[in-house]
Amino acid sequence: MVRKTSRKITYLLASQSSHHGHTLGINSLAVDPNPPSSQYSGQLYSAGRDGMIMAWNLEDMVVKNAGYASIDDLDADTTSTAGVTTAVGSLGLNHVDDDTKDHTPSTNGVKKPQGKSTFRTQVQMHTHWVNDIALVNNYQNVVSCSSDLTVKIWHPRTDAQTTIGQHHDFVKCLAVDSQESDWIASGGLDRKVILWDLNGGGEKLQIDVGKKGENQKGSIYGLGTGGPGGSIVGSGGPDSIVRLWDQRTGGSILDFVGHTGNIRSILINKAGNLVLTGSSDATIKLWSITAGRLVHTLNMHDTSVWSLHSNHPNLEVFHSSDRSGLVVKTDMRGTSEAEDSMCVLVCNEHEGVNEVVASGDYLWTATANSRIHRWRDVDTTPATMQLQRLQRSRRRSSVGYQPRSQDNSLLRQAASAGLTSQIPVASLISLNAGTYGPSLLDPEEITLASATTARSEAPVPPPAEPPQPEPLWHNPDETIEGQTGLIKHILLNDRRRVLTVDTAGEVVLWDLIKCVMVRSYGSRDIQEVADEINTFETMTNWCQVNTRTGQLAVVLEESYCFDAEIYADEVAADLPPQPTSEPVQFRDDQRINLGRWILRNLFANLIEAEIRRDNLFRAQKRHQLSDRETRRGPPGHLSFSHMPPMTTWNDGARNANGTSMLLPTPGLVIGLATPAPAYNPANPPHVGSDASSTVMAVQSPDMGLTSPGTNGGAVVTDYFSSALSQVQVPSAAVALPSATASEIPPALANDGADDQTSDNLSTSSSLMGRLRSFGKGRLNRTVSTDSTKQPESKTDAGATDPTTISTPLTTVEEGKVDQSYEDTLAGVLQRIRHEYESTGTYDSSNFSVSLPNETPILTVPAETAIIISEQRVDAGGTMDLYRGTVSSCGEDSDVATLQDAAPGWLAEFLLLSKVPQKELVKVSFVLQPFADVLPALPNGNARLNAYRMLRAKKICAYVEEKLDSSVKRGPGPADEWLELVCQGQVVDNSFTLATIRARVWRSGGDVVLLYRRRNTK
Repeated sequence: MVRKTSRKITYLLASQSSHHGHTLGINSLAVDPNPPSSQYSGQLYSAGRDGMIMAWNLEDMVVKNAGYASIDDLDADTTSTAGVTTAVGSLGLNHVDDDTKDHTPSTNGVKKPQGKSTFRTQVQMHTHWVNDIALVNNYQNVVSCSSDLTVKIWHPRTDAQTTIGQHHDFVKCLAVDSQESDWIASGGLDRKVILWDLNGGGEKLQIDVGKKGENQKGSIYGLGTGGPGGSIVGSGGPDSIVRLWDQRTGGSILDFVGHTGNIRSILINKAGNLVLTGSSDATIKLWSITAGRLVHTLNMHDTSVWSLHSNHPNLEVFHSSDRSGLVVKTDMRGTSEAEDSMCVLVCNEHEGVNEVVASGDYLWTATANSRIHRWRDVDTTPATMQLQRLQRSRRRSSVGYQPRSQDNSLLRQAASAGLTSQIPVASLISLNAGTYGPSLLDPEEITLASATTARSEAPVPPPAEPPQPEPLWHNPDETIEGQTGLIKHILLNDRRRVLTVDTAGEVVLWDLIKCVMVRSYGSRDIQEVADEINTFETMTNWCQVNTRTGQLAVVLEESYCFDAEIYADEVAADLPPQPTSEPVQFRDDQRINLGRWILRNLFANLIEAEIRRDNLFRAQKRHQLSDRETRRGPPGHLSFSHMPPMTTWNDGARNANGTSMLLPTPGLVIGLATPAPAYNPANPPHVGSDASSTVMAVQSPDMGLTSPGTNGGAVVTDYFSSALSQVQVPSAAVALPSATASEIPPALANDGADDQTSDNLSTSSSLMGRLRSFGKGRLNRTVSTDSTKQPESKTDAGATDPTTISTPLTTVEEGKVDQSYEDTLAGVLQRIRHEYESTGTYDSSNFSVSLPNETPILTVPAETAIIISEQRVDAGGTMDLYRGTVSSCGEDSDVATLQDAAPGWLAEFLLLSKVPQKELVKVSFVLQPFADVLPALPNGNARLNAYRMLRAKKICAYVEEKLDSSVKRGPGPADEWLELVCQGQVVDNSFTLATIRARVWRSGGDVVLLYRRRNTK
């Protein structure tokens, strides 16, 4: 099967905290003014860069838009009384008449602080930033979009989550017309606007803003809907064009050109004739759909406008926020010129405000900080009414044409007349060219003069550098505190520990294998701590680490997760007690594969669940066969295997004498002192196989090596790069594991084996040569051969070297891949059951699960999150297929999801102990005597290749073996009387060749190692 996508495993490490709150910045907010419980005034929803959505109860505060409702009534009364509606630019913006005095709200623009916000619930909706949320279905559900490419809906009352759909790149914004709408629009960096059915119908309509690649700047950053029934959808982005689309057909209605920066926010009024847009060019523009032109450009901001919010059906009252942190409220009601509108600087967050939402008496701001601020809103109705009276008075008293100027502005005259006493003059902002309140009127010039006197004043030149405006509120009414989130990390040299620093500056050390926090170093410099605790070793990279959502995420992919190993003696002391009937024993210099180790423990519950299902399946099949035999009558002869079924992954295969077979890491173990049967890593033993029936031929311990250099065609031999051991097994049996022949020292491994000199061995049977012959299929990663015809390779001496690489599940030709199974856990299980059915044997399990001596059992925190995601070929990111925990991955519902989500390479390791085959990475080195204290090695044994994980003490053993017999040896092992020197530094016996090359040699070419007796000067 051709793989079209790649899947990866991610697990999250998180510290426990009793406090609820976001760990990173907040991107979006939404307010529900109609909570299901009368106990609360409303509910606030927040979504942030940590992938979380949280709900907060709003207690004892006014969050219904009663103030705006009274304004609507006020406008209606004014229209019916005066019989005239004065329009701003003839666009139908309502006029407030004199007869509104009785309708003025009792508040004077100042709200008393009250109420509090309490945590209600939270959900981890996404694995990347949540960029926007919207309330739908009468405030009952929350729709979210994320940089993980998905659009999801959350039902807070049931905590159910559903994926509505996905884009091909980050999804940046959402838009919904009303709470009664059955659809929602989303826009993303894939230059698509997609309309989704909220009732589960999937995609309803797709609009290609990118015009099939012609518009490279067609990414969507702003989205809005409006008009009758949400008939208009507006989009904007880096191309600076406001595009309007027909919601029913997806056709283009109109394009507005005028902005010079990225369009970040779009609002469309209910009537469908006005559009309000905010842009990175620091302007807010009002457009007329009916006239098809720009009406006004508002310049109250000096930096990029990031957010617009309005609860007014005609967009006459709206809030805006910018990159510098200013939150401004603009009231355009009743003004004949937009420049005369009331514009108040409500607050200043001093950092970019990603979104502002207002409801009732309050507004909330979302910033790059993890906390949420609640501010008191300002009621601009009284001041707006006074401005309208002044406007009418000026209109009646004006004679002839009078040019407009800053000194002649309506807002300045109102301030001079004291008509805006509820709002400080310093908090007023002019909509003319970004000039601020104090430039409208110097506070020292404010007098009790009448409006008529103010109109007759001579122009006052503005100051050269106008002072900054003063926000109406300097402190928020309430702060919903967040948690600290991780923002930086350093992966240490051992590739098992990570240092992180959080938003509070605390440095913490984590263990990637145990999935726990090790210790805190307080508020210190992370690099300083790293230099202090880093080790000298060099480890192959086996994972990717990131902190993009405020948590430590460890990512594993098939291409590299099985590349790193660690010596068992380095971790044996820290292992918890193993739940096995016999103590777990590690051979001398045994290595543990880190990827296998962590995956085995993360998915322990899944393996247990699949073992139970496998036992049940085989039991049912045996029962069916038994019933069939009973109906046919007694056969002449019955032969059954008495091998007990596997019940748990700890019940491994046992030898004929009942002892447990402790299996080594496939193909990765140095068996220096204990010879063992050869092991083919492509075919580990099956649980339930009859180990005693396996026929094994142990290769002679003295192995050959071709020297990297050429010496007249001479072949130099040593044990570092020899061939795999020869194995012949029947089709029903699998070779038992052992140390690879490439790592068996001839001097110490010769335990009763036949003598054989290295000169008789050929380089054509080297380990690398055999690994190249392995198949490359995803599900069938090993090449199966016909049992009647084995491939042969000839050595230089003419000896036949038969190799049998069999698979217990399928038989395919080399280079071909079985097309009948999906590359998932379900596909692997299907293959295993097909093997049962093809052989007609259900007594023993075909599962071959790694045992505790290969992957020691760890106590991974049960709440550790596990995510399986897919990288699509046609997408700009990854999409989540499964999200669960260590404890939940064995539950029936999770198992059903995992069977489709878990990739085949993961399933083959978990159930069959198979991993992708790779060539061993070797290091070339030269052995020379130090200052001629000891003789040189004979027969060209000085220039060698060896696996990069070979320790220095093994090299000492090789030197001892190759030295002339006349050289006096020490009383103990070679590493006790011999030592290696590299670049003038004595090499520690635990150093590997990889560490020596990277940390000591630090140069190109062959590593030069000098050997000498210890204590030699």
